[in-house]
Amino acid sequence: METRFFLYISLILCFTQIGNSQSTQLESLAKLNAASNFVESKELIKTMDTLAFSNTEKARYYYENAIIESNTSTDLMHSYKLLLSAKRNVPEDSLELRFKINDELIYTYLSTIENALPFEDLVRENCDIAHLSQDPKMLVNCDFYYIYNEDYETEASIERSIGRLHHSKYIAKENDLIDMVKSIELNLGILYDLANRKDSALYYFNSLIPYYEQQEDFETLKDLYNSKAQTLKQSKRYEEAIYYYNKSLNDHYPIDNQEKMVMVTRNLAEAYYLNKNYEESATLYRDKIRISDSLKTVAAARSLEELEAKYQTTQKEKENLELKADKEKQRNQIYALSGAAIILLLSGGLIYNNQRKKKLIAQKEQIIQKSRADTILKNQELATIDAMITGQQKERKRLAEELHDDLGSTLTTVRLYFENLKEQFSEEKSELVFNRTENLLDEAYEKIRLMSHTRNSGVMASKGLIPTLESLAHKVSQGGKVHVEVLHHGLDQSLENSLELTIFRILQELLSNIIKHAQATNAVISLTAYEDSINIMVEDDGIGFKKESNQENAGIGLHNIEKRIEDLDGTIEIDSQLNHGTTVNLDIPLK
Repeated sequence: METRFFLYISLILCFTQIGNSQSTQLESLAKLNAASNFVESKELIKTMDTLAFSNTEKARYYYENAIIESNTSTDLMHSYKLLLSAKRNVPEDSLELRFKINDELIYTYLSTIENALPFEDLVRENCDIAHLSQDPKMLVNCDFYYIYNEDYETEASIERSIGRLHHSKYIAKENDLIDMVKSIELNLGILYDLANRKDSALYYFNSLIPYYEQQEDFETLKDLYNSKAQTLKQSKRYEEAIYYYNKSLNDHYPIDNQEKMVMVTRNLAEAYYLNKNYEESATLYRDKIRISDSLKTVAAARSLEELEAKYQTTQKEKENLELKADKEKQRNQIYALSGAAIILLLSGGLIYNNQRKKKLIAQKEQIIQKSRADTILKNQELATIDAMITGQQKERKRLAEELHDDLGSTLTTVRLYFENLKEQFSEEKSELVFNRTENLLDEAYEKIRLMSHTRNSGVMASKGLIPTLESLAHKVSQGGKVHVEVLHHGLDQSLENSLELTIFRILQELLSNIIKHAQATNAVISLTAYEDSINIMVEDDGIGFKKESNQENAGIGLHNIEKRIEDLDGTIEIDSQLNHGTTVNLDIPLK
């Protein structure tokens, strides 16, 4: 069950738990989240291996993980990305799970996440699911989305919401959803009060009070007393309004929420004033001011703590700047004295030299001119040699990258085929493996021939990123040791050619590392495009590794990947645990 706040009273949006999961761990995770036990939920998440899950279980895993993040962290963007992963994996026929994921994405939209999926599209999809399944709780929630999005500035807006609430009440009543019926009636009372239809508002408030007293839901009951008192006060029934304001303040237990206590106390003071009991009104206003002042004192104390921290930081920065300025001043003085001494020495030397050279200047004029000409020729020759060396170094570097990234990947796959042939040799399979190996060798030869004629890869230009990746995954999967799957979302249009080529080289290198080192049986490549970036996730179920803290100890492949990501102004995150596989997460901006 989830809660959305509306006016004084909460709208209760009821959802059922998703069942029929094949994973006992996911069932435990859902129960922990329902009980708000997010600490144990986080610990349970760490032990799960997503590669062993079906698509439905992956979607549910990402959804439950997003719930944990949204309740334990202020970073809504991380929770939003997890929800997108859940949405990418959820099957079309998992209606209830799709509904829950979309509901959280709607909340993300209302939390003003930039570039969030559109509110209208998410609501339309959930309402389609509700009407397709005819689930009464989903149908009621569909009405609540539109009610929540109203501005309530016009009479038409209020009447639209009243109509939707009556429709929701009919559905809930027909399906014997008593708690939901009462929540709807509670909000009908508030909307009728807002529409200045006081008798209808009081009808609902009066009918709800016995129900919530029986349920012992005292928090809702206190809000209900306050709402009824507001309606009575606006109807000039001040004595009754005072009675219910006092019940809101004092019945069962005092209000512990200071801001709510200030609101109800202010309402009661206004009722006393309108009822011409000015002394009691003044006393309550003083109480209101006292409570408000205490709230302000707490806020002021927090502000003072923040200001003190900022002051201490500023003082330290000031002291550091003064110390730095003193050191700089001393250094400048040393530089000035040293410079003056050097100038004096140079001046003396120049004077002496000039006196000596005056006698020889006529004889050496021709020698100096010849020396200048020789120097110019030597500088030109050195510049030419430098340019040639720079060009050769660039060409060698490009060729090394081409050999390592393109031809190296192909030859790695050939080696995989030979290993497969050696381990699983049989007359029936030998011809097929030999044919595939021959094709790969022909392809390697063709790549070597193309390297001598062109400086760019023709595969990307002719096919595009996704078809080329899928072709690579198919070839690797045919080797029989690693099954590679490519998932993509939002890549309906081609990227800039050089960017596609760089992404392909990065993924090619990652797959090569999986084949060589991971001992994996499955690998998944997921690509998701946003308006200003592309997210890439590569997962395998191999033996994992411990990433070297010293970059020099890392392999040339990982070094090339990190260098390329750095050149694209992107980021790379590697999560690997021994015997639990490896996940590589890349974020690349679209310039």
